[in-house]
This record gives sequence, C-alpha cells and structure tokens, in this order.
Amino acid sequence: MLTVKTIVETVYEKWAEAVSEYVGDSYGMKNSGTISNFPYASCIFKGLPGVNWDLEGNCGVVRPTIQIDIFTTGQKDISQAYLIDEVSDKALESMGFRRYSGPEPTPNIDPSVSRFKSEYERVIGFGDSL
Repeated sequence: MLTVKTIVETVYEKWAEAVSEYVGDSYGMKNSGTISNFPYASCIFKGLPGVNWDLEGNCGVVRPTIQIDIFTTGQKDISQAYLIDEVSDKALESMGFRRYSGPEPTPNIDPSVSRFKSEYERVIGFGDSL
C-alpha cells in the first residue's frame, strides 16, 4: 500500500539516483538561500491532496505535485541546466509524472546563479505502483 511517506521516499530516491550523475551529492528536498555547491537540484513535494473518497471516507486517489529546481553557474550554465532537466524529466516520467510547467528561467536571489523551475503531477489510484 502506498502512503504519503512511501510515495515521497520512492520518488525522491529514484529522482536523486538519476540526477546525482550530473550534480554529485548536491541535491536535496528543499531550496536554500545559500547553495555552496553547483550545480544543485531540488525535488520539493508541494502537496499530496486526496481527490476521491469512498462512502466510508477512504481515499481512493491522490495527486502528488512536485517542483524541481535546478541551479547552475558559469559560462555553460544554461546548457548544463537543460541537461540536468532532461535527466530529471525522464526519471519522473518513468514513474508516471507529467510536466505541466517549465522548465522556465526563474529569478534567483543571486543574479550570477541561473535557476530553472519545472512542475509535475500525476494521479495515483488505489492499487497503483510507482
């Protein structure tokens, strides 16, 4: 049975394994105002709302929403961001997620750092797997 905890852990582990080839250990589940190692990628779970319930109140469907942020610097920062985004996208699509926004350049606190944001969602019904 999939729980919020197992959904978050499974998605994050599979995503991290894919992007770590390009970002090393520089990834996480939150964004920080001070990132010291670039490139950096984050996988943020924005919510896992229930969608449909049976008459007893049991949730039959959840819709996880994920935000991916990629931070890069240097002369080839944009091409590097798109390369990491491509790997991230393939990892999430392999688990049934679909991008509904991005990758879009997003303002960052430090203008020397490029930030690209994408958002994904999928529907997980009773009996589904990742």
